[in-house]
Amino acid sequence: MSMRRMFSTAVAALLLPFATLGLAACGGDGGGAAGPAQWGALAKDQKATYEFVVPYGTGVKIDQGQEIDLMPQHLDVKVGESIRIKNQDGRDYMIGPFFVTAGQQLAMRFTQPGELSGVCSMNPEGQFVIKVSAV
Repeated sequence: MSMRRMFSTAVAALLLPFATLGLAACGGDGGGAAGPAQWGALAKDQKATYEFVVPYGTGVKIDQGQEIDLMPQHLDVKVGESIRIKNQDGRDYMIGPFFVTAGQQLAMRFTQPGELSGVCSMNPEGQFVIKVSAV
């Protein structure tokens, strides 16, 4: 395993608990505001409702100043639907609320209504917001 990969894995492992705390802290105040959505695991061989791929070479395009448009700014989903993000590039990325390491994939099923958001270098707007509504 390369030093870069070990470092990226270590950073992801350190940030994951804080990301979870951040999502929990964003909950509603009882005034009807949507809290953070929740999710569960999706099997690696299971087809996702929404699938996105970050192709190899995306980081080079970003370095060259090219506009990247691989993800929507907003994604409206329903409880029970799922998402898979495959990162085929050699770099790690924050894609909304998700940290997807190089050569890996993230897959999950949404289990509770709410909203997830975060910065995203995979679209021109620089943000990815997922709104999960009840069935």
